[in-house]
Amino acid sequence: MLFGLLRSSLPSEFFEGACDMHSHLLPGVDDGFPDFEKAMEGLSLMKELGYAKVKMTPHFMKDFQENTRTNIETQYKSFLTQAGDSLPVEISLGGEYMLDSCFMDRFEEGFLTLDRTHSMVLCETSYMNADPMAREMVYKIMLKGYQPVIAHPERYNYASMGLYNRWKERDYMLQLNLLSLAGAYGPPAKAKAHQLLKAGMYDYVGTDLHRVANVDSMIASIRLSTKERDQLEILLENNKTL
Repeated sequence: MLFGLLRSSLPSEFFEGACDMHSHLLPGVDDGFPDFEKAMEGLSLMKELGYAKVKMTPHFMKDFQENTRTNIETQYKSFLTQAGDSLPVEISLGGEYMLDSCFMDRFEEGFLTLDRTHSMVLCETSYMNADPMAREMVYKIMLKGYQPVIAHPERYNYASMGLYNRWKERDYMLQLNLLSLAGAYGPPAKAKAHQLLKAGMYDYVGTDLHRVANVDSMIASIRLSTKERDQLEILLENNKTL
C-alpha cells in the first residue's frame, strides 16, 4: 500500500519534443507577456524545458473587448515579422475563450481553434461562478461541429467531481494546467489536479504560461505517482496531434 503512495519528480527530458497547447505568449494583448522581448524570453524558456512547439492562445473575453479575431491575427503576424528567423521553437495561433457575454460574438466571427481540423475551441469560465448561460453556449457551438476543451477545470472553485463527470458525459474535453500539479494556484486546485489526472479525466495539458519567473523550479517541484506520470505522458502525446 505504501509503495502506491510513492511519488517522484519528472526526468529532465520529460518534455523533449513536446507541444504546449495553452500559453499567453503573444505580447501586449492580455495579462500575459507584455512585450516582444519578454515573449522571446518565454519562448526560450520553453525551448530549455524541451518543448518543440508552442501555441499562443490569447484571452478572448469582455475584459479584453479589443481582442477580436482580426486584431489578434494582426498582432500575431506582426510578432512573426519582428521575430524573423530568431524563434527558438515553432509557434502557431489559437485562442482561449471565456464563456461570458462576448462569447457568441467571437463565435460569429470565427474561433481561433486548437487543432488542424479547426474544430477544437479552448473555453474557460469564471473561477468563482460559471455564467448561467455557459452550458447553452457550449451546446450551440457543438451543434455547429465545434469540440469544447475546458481549460484548467481544477481551478474552478465551484466545480466538483460530479460536475466534471457531467462535463465528460456531455463530451467536453478537459485540459490540465501543468503548474496546478506544483500548487501554483493553491492547495485546492493542486488536489483536484492530482485527482483528475489519476482518474484519467484529462485529455490535454498546457502550461498556461503568463510569465517566466519560477516556472522551471515549479516544474522541478512536481511529484507524481507512476499512474499519474503515465497519464501525463498520454496527454503530451495527445498534444502532438494538435
